[in-house]
Amino acid sequence: MSFRESESKIGMKKNLWYQSLYQILNLILPLITAPFLSRVLGAESLGIISYTTSVVNYFVLFAMLGLTNYGTRSIAVVKNDKKDRNRVFTEIYVLQVFTSTIALIVYALYMVFICDDNILVSWIQGIAILACLFDINWFFFGIEKFKITVIRSMVIRVVSVIMILLFVKQPSDLWLYSILLLGSTFVSQIVLWVYLPKYTHIVKVKFHDVKKHLLPNIKLFIPLLAMSVYHIMDKTMLGRMSSYLESGYYYNADKVINIPIGLLTGVGTVLLPRVSALAGGNNKAQANRLFNDSIIVIGCFSAALCCGIAAIAEEFTPFFFGPGYEPCILLIITLSPVLFIKGFTLISRNAYLIPNNMENKLTASVVAGAIANLVANFLLIPLFGALGAVIGTIIAEFVSFVLQYVMIFKETDCLKSLLHGCLYFLFGVIMYFGVRCISQFLNFSLLFKVIIEVLIGAIIYISLCLIYWKISKNNKILALIRS
Repeated sequence: MSFRESESKIGMKKNLWYQSLYQILNLILPLITAPFLSRVLGAESLGIISYTTSVVNYFVLFAMLGLTNYGTRSIAVVKNDKKDRNRVFTEIYVLQVFTSTIALIVYALYMVFICDDNILVSWIQGIAILACLFDINWFFFGIEKFKITVIRSMVIRVVSVIMILLFVKQPSDLWLYSILLLGSTFVSQIVLWVYLPKYTHIVKVKFHDVKKHLLPNIKLFIPLLAMSVYHIMDKTMLGRMSSYLESGYYYNADKVINIPIGLLTGVGTVLLPRVSALAGGNNKAQANRLFNDSIIVIGCFSAALCCGIAAIAEEFTPFFFGPGYEPCILLIITLSPVLFIKGFTLISRNAYLIPNNMENKLTASVVAGAIANLVANFLLIPLFGALGAVIGTIIAEFVSFVLQYVMIFKETDCLKSLLHGCLYFLFGVIMYFGVRCISQFLNFSLLFKVIIEVLIGAIIYISLCLIYWKISKNNKILALIRS
C-alpha cells in the first residue's frame, strides 16, 4: 500500500468516527426529547408538527434540488485543485441561492392563499427554507472535512435540546418548540460560513457556467422527490385522510426508526465523496471493492438494529412515550424491517449509483417505489390509518431496493456480498425470538426490563456473529472494528 493510499484510508476512518460520533449524539438526544415532548405536547400536537413539517419539506426539496449529493460529488472530484474548487463551489452555490429564493417566494404564496390551518406554526416552518440559502454542508463533505460539520452540529444541537427542555412546558408552546428546533438548524448553517474562507472563496462566474449544473441537479432531484413521496407524503396523507392523532402515532414510530437510520446514513455520507473520488480518478476496481465490503458491513449492523428495536418495542414504547401511545408498539415492530432494507439502498445509492453517474437508474428505482407507496397509501390509510402508512413505506422501500440491485448486478458482481449481508438478518430473527421468549420470564420495571432485553439481544447477536466469523473465516467486520 502506497503512502497516499494509507493516508487516504486513515482519513476515511477518521471521517467514519466523526460521523459515528455525531450519529450517536443524534441517537441520544431524541431519547431525551421524544419522551419529554410526547408527554408535554401530546400526540395531537406532535401530529400537527408532523403534518406541517411534511408540507414545508416539499419546498425544502425544491430549494436544494439534488445539491447535497451533487455538490459533494462535484467538489470531491476537484478538491485538490484550489482554482477549480473555487469555481465549482461558486457555480453550484449561485444555483442554490436561485432555487432557494424561488422556494421561499412560492412558500409565502402558499401561506397567503392556500394554508388555512395551523397558520403560526406553518409560518415558523418557513425557517427551514431560509436555512437552505446558507446550507454549504455539501462543500465540507466534498473536501472530507467532517470534523468541522460534526463539532458545529453537536454543539448547536445540544444547546437547542437544553432550551427545549427548559422552555417548552405545555401544548400551547408548540410554536416555541418549532422556533427552537428550526432556529438551531438555521444557526448551524450560518456558523459553517466562518470556516469557509480557509478552504475556498466565491469567484466571478458566468451564467452559462451556473446553468450547466442545473440538469445534473435535476437528475438527482427526481429520485429525491420520488423518495419524498414515501418519506414525507405518508405524513401529509395521514393528516388529510385520517387524523392528527394517527399522524402523531406515526410520527413517534417513525422517529424511533429514524434514530438508528442516522447511523446508517452517516456511513453513506462518508462513502460518497471517497467513492466519487476513486471512480472519478479511474480507480474503479478499488471503488467496487469498497462498495462490496460496505454491503456486508451495513448488512451486519442494520440487521442488529432492525431486529433489536422490534424485540424491545413492547416494553420500550410505554416506557419511552408514556401512557396513551400503545398503538405505536405495532407500528414500530411493523416498520422496523425498513432499517434493514434502507441500509442496503443507502449503500447502493451513495457508494455506487451516484459516484458512477447512474442517476437515471436511481431515478427509475425510486419512482417505482414512490408509485407503489402512493397506491398502497390510498388503499390502506383510510382502512388502517397509521398502520396503512407503515405498510406502504415497507412496500416502497422493498420495491426500490430490488430494482436498484437488479440494475447494479448488470454492472458489477455484488450478489455474493449482498447474500452475505442478508445472512445477518437470520441472526437478527434468532435474536428477536430469543429476547421475546426470555422477556416472558422477566418481572421487573419497564426500564430494567428494556435494559436486560438489550443486553440479552446483544449477547445472542454478537455470539452468532462470532461463531459465523470463526467458521467461515470471513472477518471483514472484525477487521473494521480492530482498525
